[in-house]
Amino acid sequence: MKICARAPVRIDPAGGGTDAPPYSIEYGGCVVNISVARYSYAQLQWLEPGAGSHIYSLDLKLGAWAPKLESLKPGGKLGFIKGFVKRLLKERNDFLLMTQSDVPVRTGLGGSGAMGVALVTACLKATGQQMDQAQVALLANEIERSDLALAGGSQDSFGAAVGGAKKIILHKGGGATCTRLTLAPGVAEQLERDVLLIYTGGIHLSATIHEDIKKSYAMTNSPTIAAMDRLKAAAFRMADALEAGNIPEFLESLNDSRQNHYALHPSCDSDTLRRFFTKLGPFIDGGKTCGAGGGGFVVVVTKPGYKQVCLEAAESLGGMVWPCKIDDQGAIGWEEADWSGATLADLRSRARL
Repeated sequence: MKICARAPVRIDPAGGGTDAPPYSIEYGGCVVNISVARYSYAQLQWLEPGAGSHIYSLDLKLGAWAPKLESLKPGGKLGFIKGFVKRLLKERNDFLLMTQSDVPVRTGLGGSGAMGVALVTACLKATGQQMDQAQVALLANEIERSDLALAGGSQDSFGAAVGGAKKIILHKGGGATCTRLTLAPGVAEQLERDVLLIYTGGIHLSATIHEDIKKSYAMTNSPTIAAMDRLKAAAFRMADALEAGNIPEFLESLNDSRQNHYALHPSCDSDTLRRFFTKLGPFIDGGKTCGAGGGGFVVVVTKPGYKQVCLEAAESLGGMVWPCKIDDQGAIGWEEADWSGATLADLRSRARL
């Protein structure tokens, strides 16, 4: 049987950035993170002995192959997937792994974190290992930060592994605790009704932005630490507001987070983002850039009676607009019938191109 897994992307309406070192280590952080029903997928099928290790990305239309896993050359456009496979499958050879995603790359929804969690979930299931969702998140984040040396925080992995709305607390000195929020009755339904996800058409390089923030953080009299403190405070307020059903406080925390996010470093902002928020301003009660910023998706809460007008205004700027459906499952794995002989031969061929 073929092993399949999926993991949701996330929005981070408050506290994003406080989950990344050095701030998270020196001061502790807090992020409110909500999983949404757009997914990264991994499918793995074992092959006959001697077939070799095959990887294929449907999104990138790129493949890699080697007689043995250890022979796969690191790096390149498939370097992220290779890093996970080498850590998780180790001495196992003779497989075909295919990945795909519902979201564009580098757009602020934590797509790489979701892909990492999907890869961990699929590889663990394929090798007969079990971990709870929090352990999966920690392992995926460890591979990104240690094995692949990618800068960033830990909220994306928790957002993908653990579904629903969450408060992620980063402990001073290291470590994290992820707690599912118990939303007040009607809150999830109200958010799904009124929230839009809007792709502004720009991309961001989250690792680069994180490095920019770290440089600003180290400067004498840097405004970054004070902005981080305000972001963290907004996340604690928002978590309480969601559990209490206090939507005005949720919106205030959301808007505070947008302004303090911009204050972290100029690379978190852009003319494109400002243009969208200026155009959409009359139709929304609140909004924020997703992820590290600089481009990609924004999340907005539309005013009563203005959702369609907001959608049309965003599209007039070239934006792509999605509804926001909350995912409550987090990462899951399952089994399916093997690929047919013709499909398998086609995928193996593409992986070797």
